[in-house]
Amino acid sequence: MPVAIHDPISEEIPTNFEVELVAESATDPELLLHRYVSRDREILVKVPTSHSQLSGHRTHRAASEKVDAENLEAYSEKESASNRPASSEEDSAPTLVDFEEGDPEDPRNLPPYRKNLIAITVILSLLNSTFASSITSGISGAIREEWGVAPIMTSLLVSLYMVGYVLGPLVYAPMSEHIGRRPILVTAFTFYFIFSVACPVAPNIGSLVAFRFLQGLFATCPIAVSGGVFADIYADPIKRGRAVALFCGSTIMGALCAPFISGYIATSHMHWRFAFWVNTIFAGTVLIILVFSIPETFRPVLLMKRARKMRKEGHNAVAAYELEDKDFKSFVTHVLLRPVIMLYKEPIVAAICLYIGMMYGLLYMFFLAFPIIFQQVRGLSPGKGGLMLLPIGLGAVCVTIAHYIYDIHVQKLRKQNKEVTLEQDRLFITMFSGWFIPIGLFWLAWTSYPGVPNEVVMLGGIFFGVGFTSLFIGFLNYVTDCYKIYAASAHGIMSVTRSLIAASFPLFAPAMYNRMGIHWATSLWAFVALFLAPVTVLFYKYGHIIRARSAFASALAKQNL
Repeated sequence: MPVAIHDPISEEIPTNFEVELVAESATDPELLLHRYVSRDREILVKVPTSHSQLSGHRTHRAASEKVDAENLEAYSEKESASNRPASSEEDSAPTLVDFEEGDPEDPRNLPPYRKNLIAITVILSLLNSTFASSITSGISGAIREEWGVAPIMTSLLVSLYMVGYVLGPLVYAPMSEHIGRRPILVTAFTFYFIFSVACPVAPNIGSLVAFRFLQGLFATCPIAVSGGVFADIYADPIKRGRAVALFCGSTIMGALCAPFISGYIATSHMHWRFAFWVNTIFAGTVLIILVFSIPETFRPVLLMKRARKMRKEGHNAVAAYELEDKDFKSFVTHVLLRPVIMLYKEPIVAAICLYIGMMYGLLYMFFLAFPIIFQQVRGLSPGKGGLMLLPIGLGAVCVTIAHYIYDIHVQKLRKQNKEVTLEQDRLFITMFSGWFIPIGLFWLAWTSYPGVPNEVVMLGGIFFGVGFTSLFIGFLNYVTDCYKIYAASAHGIMSVTRSLIAASFPLFAPAMYNRMGIHWATSLWAFVALFLAPVTVLFYKYGHIIRARSAFASALAKQNL
């Protein structure tokens, strides 16, 4: 469909200007449209699915932009000399390659079973990643006993893993928007598997701490890239939202399952190293599935490959991504620094990073606080103490089902041609369930008396699980819909900030609970959650105003990307 430009991104672009197709940029959403409509020459922009038939519509003339025109002409001459046979039309304008509606090579047009397989594989890799993050919770006592180390050293096994989560997304997310999703996922997960093998054979605590950091550094890739993959393959926001809901559920379920599994291993006849071997077997299985089931899904990279193939066949074709600046300065500015720029300039990203980061830190603090509450105070074994975390998972399952049911309701409204805003679609349930987090924390704080049964105390986890998972589902879907092809960068910086907070919480949690006591230490975080809860209401009421002032979101909306 033609894209009408009534509010030009650049003053050099005339109003009421139409271009037949606008391709996606892999760097800056405000630059690409400007490049393709502001040339003082005619360019073929409509490309049929069949590579052998190059017919198209010509654009109207636009204002001259000398630098871009020279870049395009120089690029065209270079490619023509190296790739086109002599019989080609030397003077024809380059053809801008893009996907047509229904194009079988477009990831959005993959068969449903392929999309589901891709989504399940990404979710399995994420599940393995978060499972490994808390695997040391149940075996920390056994590690301290064997090597005679202080509790702070076993806390580092969690914290340094999360430090890897901080550093990894700064590279994986933008690089997946530069060279593609598949090479980043496969390469990072391969190294994650290698260091998963290294953990159970570590000869001392120092090497184990180092291996855990490196394991976390590569384990974060699925978290950083998965949002972009979902945006690549699901054009329908309903289907994309359901995939993100499973993604969020996996984030919490993987982290919750590991403590009681490792706890039972620690109290059985098996050595604590076997817990790491369980994770390694899981990682190897997922890696095999990943290698054989994940294709490239990033559309700009696929279009670049198509353009190269067409040039070998003698056509003067060019992809949008090939015309973007490839010098080191542009790469750093537009690619590597994009997640940091989004945190600094995008209020949507900044607010969500702070909110989810604090709640994510609480989840990882529980991996050290629950052993204090249920093992030291109540005398439970590590295995049974780990089971006390499962109500959080039950709450996560319940709210995930609720989001699915609400998605079905929204889909029915759309079929009835009723208007549904992005806030109604993504944040309606989250606006209410976010208040469940302080409820669950206050419950846990003031039922933690010796005379109260364990079953009553652990019920507070259900409320926390409902609120925590709903925040993830609602906000990650909201960010994906706002930033679309740049969702990986937004998810990447969100992963960085929440992991940075999560890495710090386990370091001071034991001292905090010992000095303040179970009741007031937990209540302090309940008050913090209560203070942050109105953020969901503000987004629900004023989200459309915030998006209108967002450079990335408004530019993508204008380009219909």
